Amino acid sequence: MTSILTYQPFKGIYALLAIGFELTRMPIWVVKYITTYGRQHPKWSFRQAIGIRFLYSFLHHSSIVQAYEPLPLTPGAEKERFITIPPASAKLYKGPLVHDDVKPATIGATWYPAPLTSTSDKSSLTVILHMHGGAFVAGDGRTATAGYLANKFLKHGGITHVLLPQYRLSILPASKTSNPFPAALQDTLTSYLYLLNDLKIPASNIIVSGDSAGGNLTLALLRYLSQYGSDLNIPAPGGAWLWSPWVQPSEGLDTDTILRNPNFNTDYLPPSFITWGAKAYAGLAGPSSLSSPYISHLGHPFATPTPVYLNTGGAEVLCGDDVQCGQEMKEVAGNRVVVDVEEAVPHDIVLTGQFNAFHDEAAHCVKRAGEWWKGVKAA
Repeated sequence: MTSILTYQPFKGIYALLAIGFELTRMPIWVVKYITTYGRQHPKWSFRQAIGIRFLYSFLHHSSIVQAYEPLPLTPGAEKERFITIPPASAKLYKGPLVHDDVKPATIGATWYPAPLTSTSDKSSLTVILHMHGGAFVAGDGRTATAGYLANKFLKHGGITHVLLPQYRLSILPASKTSNPFPAALQDTLTSYLYLLNDLKIPASNIIVSGDSAGGNLTLALLRYLSQYGSDLNIPAPGGAWLWSPWVQPSEGLDTDTILRNPNFNTDYLPPSFITWGAKAYAGLAGPSSLSSPYISHLGHPFATPTPVYLNTGGAEVLCGDDVQCGQEMKEVAGNRVVVDVEEAVPHDIVLTGQFNAFHDEAAHCVKRAGEWWKGVKAA
């Protein structure tokens, strides 16, 4: 049943009360985090500790009202860097991407630092196709939300261009038009095919990448290409970067499991946000749909010709799942998988470092990913 707080005017009233409540608690946080003894992690700075606290509160209250983010297909502040991508031929969407109600659709996307075209020189390009995080219910790939991540990739990752699609977000209450699975995965494939077929970028020069829920989509794309790529004549990408991937959304339906996680107190992901995302992505199909290997990747390793670099935070709630998933993938014959744990950091710092001051740590992670990519290209 949908909460009354997700409708106006109750949503607005709740938002005002939540802001007031958090402001009254701010002095307590300031005093608590002045010394390392009161911070969530002894290695964190005051700015990091307070940033994590604010992010937790923001995500929790956003989840209570299920803040809706419209995704206009107009340029906005991105101007010429924003493009629209129509769906590819229907015959390229097979198996799990075929759905009675969810059909491939035109989406928007933002280029960094500048757009590529079919006539651009492809000789020395490395393009990252990055799917943003946000539990399938938030984010858009535009400068305000994902520009920090894109700039980190461009500065430290040894790549030349980043394309960030604004895939369709899932919403509640669930309905035939609420964009559940496989909407976001359809959009991921649409974006990849755009680079291959419209821009003629060699697959070997493309890194598919994703953070959090976007990491889930990236793994699902690799799985799809492994299963259907040969029949559809879709080549696998040259590499994959996974940043704190959400590999087991089904766990988001169990609040107790989240609260018992040993890293719960050193992360900013509230149970309300994780549950919101899991329920919205499941849609009318219900919780059982989350057990699909295209959604929950734990226990469902697969073979892929694409080398994979998986980065996770040692202080985040997804760390254990990420490491286990990476190990399962490594054990599949022929796979080339590297699991990199950045100690003492929370979830998805390549996306949220601008808000919680994990700038240096995010840069270090991307630099290691860039060095890994150099090794892949040299092999």
